[in-house]
Amino acid sequence: MRVSTAQFNQQSIDSIGRRNEAIARLQEQLSSGRRINQSSDDPIAAAEAERIRSSTAQLAIEKRMMSFATGMLTQAESTLANGSDVVQSARELLIAAGNGSLQAEDRALIATQLQGLRAELLTVANQRDGAGGYVFGGQGAGSPPFTPDGAPAYRPKTGTQQTGLDVSFDTTVDGGHVFIGDGGATTGSIFAALDTIIAQLDDATLDGVALRTGLDIAIQSTDASLGRMLTARTEIGEQLRALDSRGRLVESGELRAASRLSDLTATDYAAAISELQTHQLAV
Repeated sequence: MRVSTAQFNQQSIDSIGRRNEAIARLQEQLSSGRRINQSSDDPIAAAEAERIRSSTAQLAIEKRMMSFATGMLTQAESTLANGSDVVQSARELLIAAGNGSLQAEDRALIATQLQGLRAELLTVANQRDGAGGYVFGGQGAGSPPFTPDGAPAYRPKTGTQQTGLDVSFDTTVDGGHVFIGDGGATTGSIFAALDTIIAQLDDATLDGVALRTGLDIAIQSTDASLGRMLTARTEIGEQLRALDSRGRLVESGELRAASRLSDLTATDYAAAISELQTHQLAV
């Protein structure tokens, strides 16, 4: 088949145009450092790169959520430690109050000390979390979770708030369980137990047997409260351990994604320069 002069000229022009386009593409790759500057450069690689970017964005969101959970749980563990110290101090005073040689004035002084510890414990129970909520806010609380007067009752819905994508972690503690035991009523409440024994210690007419019984009940209540606090701290410790482990997995995923994205989109300078020189010599 004979090729006319016009056809030959057109083919030459088309060939020059393609080489110029290739040169422009390679120059852009070299100046930008990106092999793919538009999806048409490599549609398959561009699609995979977009999937990787989406996955990386999800990993970044998960890292922020885990960071928030770690901060909340660390604060909760510290607050529970403070609460445990307060309850332990109350227990020691209750044991001291059982000394049969104490006078009514001595027991009244202990009652005053216990009153102070009760107020301190209520402050711990209503501790803010620094993020607009409360450490012991259960499933959410817009106001202090424990009522301030009388024997504090737990106001939020029992349970916890959580955050996370593939794995969820607590960001609050169920204060009803920790300080009351049954999630809301005053039965079993460490506050109610302290109120009762404080009144008994202040009652100079109360006989020794009744006082001994009251002290035993109060000590049992502090022991139960300490046990619940220990359990809560153990659970928080397990979640912090899981967060640390999950964090390493997420970081590993980010590194793999970054490496793969670089393989797909970063300019291979040696190959690009060689190809550019080839096209330039052919012009």
